[in-house]
Amino acid sequence: MEIFDTEGDGSQDEATLWSLSNEFLEAAIVLKDAPKTKVSFSVATYYLVGHSAELSLKSYLFKQGLAVNDLKMIGHNLSNLIDKAMNYGLSDFGEIRALSVIYKNKGLEYLRRIKQSLPPIEHLINEVKKLQSQVFNNIVSF
Repeated sequence: MEIFDTEGDGSQDEATLWSLSNEFLEAAIVLKDAPKTKVSFSVATYYLVGHSAELSLKSYLFKQGLAVNDLKMIGHNLSNLIDKAMNYGLSDFGEIRALSVIYKNKGLEYLRRIKQSLPPIEHLINEVKKLQSQVFNNIVSF
C-alpha cells in the first residue's frame, strides 16, 4: 500500500496533520458503532478520539507559525494545546480537556487498575468534530 503517489520531501504541514486527524476520528466512529462483542473497544475508541484532537490542535498551531519541533515539545497534553490555540483565537473545548488528564499520561495506552472518569464518547466525538471544523476553516484558503 502506498499513501502518497509521489516521493515528496518528507515534510509535515497543517494539511497532513488535519487529514490524519480526520482519519483517526473516522476510525473511532467506526469502532464506536461496531456491533457489541465480548471485546470492548471503548479504550481504543477514546484513544483514537484523543489522537484526532491532538492532531487537529497541532494542525491549527502549525498554521499559526509554530514549528513541528515546538509542537513535539508540547507533547500529548491536550489542555496545553488548547491553551496555546486559544491564544490564537480558537475556542475552548471542555470535553477534550477532560480527556487530557488520562490522555497526556498515555493512560489509554497503558491501563492501570485505578478508577478514572472519561466524558461520554458521543459528547467527545461531537466536540472533536467542532474542533476539526474550526481548524479546517482556519487552515484552508478559499
